[in-house]
Amino acid sequence: MATTRRASHARPELEPPANQVSQLELVDLFHRRAVHELVIVEIAPLFYRLEAIISWRIGRWTLMGARGPRNFRNLETLARHLKTMGVGRTIIRLELLT
Repeated sequence: MATTRRASHARPELEPPANQVSQLELVDLFHRRAVHELVIVEIAPLFYRLEAIISWRIGRWTLMGARGPRNFRNLETLARHLKTMGVGRTIIRLELLT
């Protein structure tokens, strides 16, 4: 009997972000009300990354996971993740690929 293979959704190979923030740090910054804006960036088709603009830090800060930058395959999953972090009334912007 022949085995079947599922199509793999390989992560896109991108350069690592310069500014990095962990999940715990980001939640702490939400509690301090230091996050001005969250940017959801489409880094490849069906791959999204979360970046924060923080009040006393320069530039965008990428949310990091255990194995590198935290990527999301689905906007619904990302929205659910944001609700569990306690985003509140923070401005959220979406940047799509052109």
